[in-house]
Amino acid sequence: MAKILVIDDEKTIRDALRDILEYEGYDVDEAKDGQEGLDMVLASQYDVALCDIKMPKMDGLDVLLKAKEEGVITQFVMVSAFGNVENAVEATKRGAFDFITKPPDLNRLLVTVRNAIEKSNDVEVIKTLKKRVYKLNEIVGESPLITKVKETIDRVAPTEARILVTGPNGSGKEMVAKQIHEKSNRLKRPLIEVNCAAIPSELIESELFGHEK
Repeated sequence: MAKILVIDDEKTIRDALRDILEYEGYDVDEAKDGQEGLDMVLASQYDVALCDIKMPKMDGLDVLLKAKEEGVITQFVMVSAFGNVENAVEATKRGAFDFITKPPDLNRLLVTVRNAIEKSNDVEVIKTLKKRVYKLNEIVGESPLITKVKETIDRVAPTEARILVTGPNGSGKEMVAKQIHEKSNRLKRPLIEVNCAAIPSELIESELFGHEK
């Protein structure tokens, strides 16, 4: 059963959305303000969050941004009485799945929720497949040298230190890098692989850090 979180400071809206969604067979929780909603999203895994924009304690767009920064896979559908283009564009930039206006059209709401749940399921499948791929890159062995490498990875991975991995071709540098990422505080964020040797020296800075004309 899909889990949905309704984040809205208006009790009448929360009650109405709960009745509609529970009638459709969804498991529904409520949060009465932005901060409570963010805490619940971070503490439990929801498929979809229906989130108001104008709320006390924390704006809905800030809830969305902070949740995405923490790597939450919950799909956010922003709901607002202020259905202007600026809000919709800003919500999309911050990672919202969709934007609908109050009072929401029932058919539009349910279609959006179903689509968001499918997207959430797809993200979860990709996440599981990535974990399996990382398992394929797990360092195997119990020799003194392999043990030392594993201990070094465990020691440096949780830190903010810059790490340089060196060794001849085929020695497993990429495997070590992936294990460091797997054990780091950035696990929920993507590991970006860049083949610096394939990028001309005059373009490498722009490729890594971007540029402005």
